[in-house]
Amino acid sequence: MQNKLMQLMRKYQRGNRPTFHLGPFLPIAAIRDRGLAFNDVFRDARTMTTAARMGFELGFESTVVPFDLNVEAEILGAGVCYHEGFDGHPVYPTIAHRPVAHAEDVAIPTHMGTRGRMPAILQTIDSLKNLNSDTGAVGVFMPGPFTLAGQVMEPEQLFIMLLKKPDQAGRILERLTEFINALKTVYAAAGVDFMVVEEGGAVSVSPRMFGRMLLPHLQAVFSVKPCPMAISLVGGTDQFLEFLLACHPDGVQIDRQCNTTDAREKIPAFLPLFTGCGSNPMLADGDPETIAKAVRDRLDQGATAVAPPADIYPAARMENIAAFIRAVREYPKE
Repeated sequence: MQNKLMQLMRKYQRGNRPTFHLGPFLPIAAIRDRGLAFNDVFRDARTMTTAARMGFELGFESTVVPFDLNVEAEILGAGVCYHEGFDGHPVYPTIAHRPVAHAEDVAIPTHMGTRGRMPAILQTIDSLKNLNSDTGAVGVFMPGPFTLAGQVMEPEQLFIMLLKKPDQAGRILERLTEFINALKTVYAAAGVDFMVVEEGGAVSVSPRMFGRMLLPHLQAVFSVKPCPMAISLVGGTDQFLEFLLACHPDGVQIDRQCNTTDAREKIPAFLPLFTGCGSNPMLADGDPETIAKAVRDRLDQGATAVAPPADIYPAARMENIAAFIRAVREYPKE
């Protein structure tokens, strides 16, 4: 069976294994060395483009924007706070105001590309796509319906509604699904190479509720794929894996704490399996040999591609990022 995401990965593959990743990766040290303000990478087109290009410059075969999951909530009226950081610690944007209590509060904009940070994101995509055609793939990262619900609603209110007023919760999820499908159209028109839907917020519900309340909306998101689409569930994937496969994605990304061997046995061979690799401090405190072993172990377990841990403070050393990429590229051929 042909897999469009695998075909895309092979187009840009430079080593024995692809260094293709599905999530945003911000190298803090490189951002600091370029004199960039951390929170400008989320909202300023020129700074965002510079940060996104770093993925290619480091040797990855893909880069992903935006760099946070608050973009969609902001379009829907949520207030987002941008932080200057403290004591050298960069701080990601956070939600300050959640505007949704009822389905009627989800107002889907007609001209979505002009709302919130979308102009900067679309300009960044255009700049990235105008690089050398063999530079790499450009992807976008967006929340699934339930994860987005947790951004635009008070989480406690959302869980109470799921339990006591499931019909009302269902209508909200239906509206958010419509919104996500409309956003997919905007990104497709911008020419992105792939899309990633992150539904990690759903690990807080039971598998039974996931299957009954959330899965139909995720399936609606994946029912039309204008380009290769992968599904990601970071936070505890094991018990939800069958639901991810039921969406018929082009790729699956699991949490680094998920049992990769077991997941590979359940996932069809033609479907690429992505996973994080290593603990958060690995790229900051580890050495090239430790990093190479972590990469080899995860690929030995059946992952198609591995992603480095998020670069949080203390910052990753640039030589360790290079060691990670080298270990993936040089992994023995199949």
